[in-house]
Amino acid sequence: MTDWIPTCAAGDAILQAFIPRMGRRYAGGRNTDHGPGAHKAVSVLSPYIRRRLVLEQDAVAAAIAAHGPKGAEKFVQEVIWRGYFKGWLKRRPQVWASYMAGLETDLAALHRDRRLRRDVERAMDGQTGLECFDAWATELVDTGYLHNHARIPSVTQ
Repeated sequence: MTDWIPTCAAGDAILQAFIPRMGRRYAGGRNTDHGPGAHKAVSVLSPYIRRRLVLEQDAVAAAIAAHGPKGAEKFVQEVIWRGYFKGWLKRRPQVWASYMAGLETDLAALHRDRRLRRDVERAMDGQTGLECFDAWATELVDTGYLHNHARIPSVTQ
């Protein structure tokens, strides 16, 4: 996803290209991070779905049409889980408020602490010395995308 183009046409092109992989390949490979440019078992549709440039129901319908209900089951489950969790958060505004309060506290600490600021800058530049973290930071800056498991600390540890 090196060239993020925020249009329905770009989202649809990614959806269409991913349809052949929405079945067994997705189910078997979705949990493996193969690194930059090698995310073939995941859709990278998230930014398009988030902005409603691709609709969940269209992605689900495409998966079922191509792979049948059983073959598309894991992909459909993940799309439904995304919608469920979005609704869960929407009904709990205190979760967002708590996140924002914590973010403000963290940003204030970052503003006050020059060493912390330097460490954060090094992390964002992929210069921590931790090979996996530095690779993920570089990938995020270069491509705008990270595999789900690179974003979940408990999975990657």
